[in-house]
Amino acid sequence: MKIDKNSFIPLYLQIEQQLTEKISAGEIKAGDPIPTEAALCEIYGVSRMTARKAVDYLVRQGQVARFRGRGTFVVGPARQEKIILPLDRHLTASEVAQENNQRIENQVLEFRRTPASDEIARELNIPAGTDVYFMIRLRLLGDEPFVYEQCWMRADNLPDISRAAMTSSKYAYLRSKGFQPAGSTKLISAELPSNEIRLALNLSRDQPVLHSHAVVSFTDGTLFEVSDVYYNQKNYSFSVHAKVKS
Repeated sequence: MKIDKNSFIPLYLQIEQQLTEKISAGEIKAGDPIPTEAALCEIYGVSRMTARKAVDYLVRQGQVARFRGRGTFVVGPARQEKIILPLDRHLTASEVAQENNQRIENQVLEFRRTPASDEIARELNIPAGTDVYFMIRLRLLGDEPFVYEQCWMRADNLPDISRAAMTSSKYAYLRSKGFQPAGSTKLISAELPSNEIRLALNLSRDQPVLHSHAVVSFTDGTLFEVSDVYYNQKNYSFSVHAKVKS
């Protein structure tokens, strides 16, 4: 396999085109791995950055998918439809999965009790240094990571929250304890994630996420939780229902 280093077509696009042709011709089939970046460097005589850009381009096109610790594989023709996430409703990830008849798995990556920082204390309307629970969860639909969540929860009214309890639905747990979440105030932004979040969500280097910063309250007005939730946009489309005033 050769590329023309004197061509006006960038080298990474030439590599991408050749890999695309092999996929289209069935030489590399759905479920097969494509050559590693190191192998592409050797095959084409290019830098690691050029090989990486070629693979990133294939990922953005949806032709291949990266799997952390496993490699990069050709995606089958049957693509999963995106889930519609309404931004004007407080719909939890568990409720999204339930509405779409999909299995959800929660991986609790970190869980600890810690003093609230000045910023978190201000958002929860509690004194700085008050104990809160800090949690990081990765949420998967099937085998696909789709939500990376960081949250800070008040510890004074729920002193017995456990790591094990957070492997299932957080809000189902709260309701079982007699608390009724009323809703949340959200700030929404599209941004490039940190390296930690990008790797957890199996994203390429230039794929953005939808970031939701929310403060959740109970029906009695108590502010309970501050969360930063990062949505994998490969899995989601987003909607807002707007009313027209008469």
